[in-house]
Amino acid sequence: MATAIFVAGPTSIFVNVGAGYVELGQTDNDNLPQVSYSDNIHEIKTVASGATPEEMVVQNTSATITVTLVKWDAAVLTSLQTRQRGAAYSSTVGRLLVGDSGTFGIKVAPATVGKTGYTFGRCYLMGDAIAHSQFGNVEQRMGLTFRAIPDGSNLLAASYTS
Repeated sequence: MATAIFVAGPTSIFVNVGAGYVELGQTDNDNLPQVSYSDNIHEIKTVASGATPEEMVVQNTSATITVTLVKWDAAVLTSLQTRQRGAAYSSTVGRLLVGDSGTFGIKVAPATVGKTGYTFGRCYLMGDAIAHSQFGNVEQRMGLTFRAIPDGSNLLAASYTS
């Protein structure tokens, strides 16, 4: 396959907190979403291999999704916080996210027709996940960091064409 230039353009972020996907917000060309994938690997070391692994076992994959929104729906953001924490600005300590429906779905949807988008079915807000910035006489930005883990069918993400 030949090399190509890929331009997604502005992107909308949708979330599903149980009643279908709704728009959380939009990015712009200066703040496009990033998705990084991490393989969870267990190293098996033996006396024969010393400190170097003799074998490595892949124990699934997760993804980190980072977005900076230039416009967002505050009510939808509050619903994400409430779904994960149990309340918007406090937490239910000891809450199980997967078993207690604390996770949600995320769809990264390019605004340009024909571009590849992604849906992650089981996500949660990471620690230090919300960065509300640029207070003053300029537009504010909302930085969010999500972690995606495989769903009950062991599916991390699905791609689609917008």
